[in-house]
Amino acid sequence: MAMLRAGEYKQIAPVLFGSGMAGQAGEKAKGLGISHILLIHDEGVKDAGILMQIKKTLLDAGIQVTEWDGVQTDCPDQTVEEAVHVVETNQADGILGIGGGSVLDTAKAVAATAANGIEILDDIPAYLSGEKQYKNHPLPLILIPTTAGTGSESTFVAVVTSSRLDAKIGFPCSADYAIVDPELTRTVPPYITAFTGMDALSHANEALTERKNTPHSDLLAYEVIRLVKNYLPQAVEDGNNLKARECLAFASNLAGISFNEAGVHMGHAAAHALGHLYHIPHGVCCANLTPAVIRIQAYGHPEKMKRLGNLMGANIQSDCPEEIGRSAAQAVGSFVAKLGIPSFKGQGLTWEQVKKAVPIVVGDPLAYAYDGPVTEEKILELLKYAYEETY
Repeated sequence: MAMLRAGEYKQIAPVLFGSGMAGQAGEKAKGLGISHILLIHDEGVKDAGILMQIKKTLLDAGIQVTEWDGVQTDCPDQTVEEAVHVVETNQADGILGIGGGSVLDTAKAVAATAANGIEILDDIPAYLSGEKQYKNHPLPLILIPTTAGTGSESTFVAVVTSSRLDAKIGFPCSADYAIVDPELTRTVPPYITAFTGMDALSHANEALTERKNTPHSDLLAYEVIRLVKNYLPQAVEDGNNLKARECLAFASNLAGISFNEAGVHMGHAAAHALGHLYHIPHGVCCANLTPAVIRIQAYGHPEKMKRLGNLMGANIQSDCPEEIGRSAAQAVGSFVAKLGIPSFKGQGLTWEQVKKAVPIVVGDPLAYAYDGPVTEEKILELLKYAYEETY
């Protein structure tokens, strides 16, 4: 009889979950000892009227607020440097990031860099591998997501686009407190709702087959898959469906906890490479790659992919890994198509363009976190499946 897999599970930051909970941001910031906060956001949060609500709770708690809206997609390191300069100029002693994945990633990177100096941006791989440790603890950090996808509020890395490395890379830093308020996601447009939801699904899928997965991370991952399957189409159809928004916000957060504990692997390495090369939103890359990842995973983890496929509505009876992989991948591929997310071909990419990601993925240590063999041929096969949509 198979034994349960040994492993460590933990959650890195307390999460306050629920509709209306963003109103407690000021009280939580005060509890962290913050007296002057840098409020990092993007224009979308301001336009949606969310920013004023958060700012008021901070001011009501007696906290001084400096706003900064210089966030750019995929968190280029120069934006981190700009924000650190604002921290220093205003002598801010805490950070609050409110927005989508790029905002949360930026806030994390700023919290670490403001406390340790911008020179740490020159050596991100050494901090990511644990070879180097920060001299100072990052500034107190609160994260409030306004999309349901990245789960960045519950992970230990920020994805930063490094000009030094000319690549996307994980930059270690985690929140001290997270507030997940589904009300804040109601204004997210249908297309962004769709691809951010697929980002959460991709986290859950890859966490199931990453080398460090545990029974706890698996439990969370399966629940994420169930919730995304049932509620993402509803939220895309009607953004004001609060039950769907709540279930997706919860799914996104659970997926963040699951992959923070287990991890992601070659699908995300490929998504980072293609996103960097062609400036495609991360969730769109993940949506196109996930069926192909599932097909490959089924050879080494047929039982898990069978369960995933059945949660996605495939009704798989076979125990043959090839058949499981095809059926589960087809179920996810048709789900993606119904959400209106375009294929790589539909976005005008050629096979030659997609193939250019191969050497980048081969050189990315993240790819090798898969619990199974990873070769250049396997990565080429993954990209070919995704491009040709051969599930």
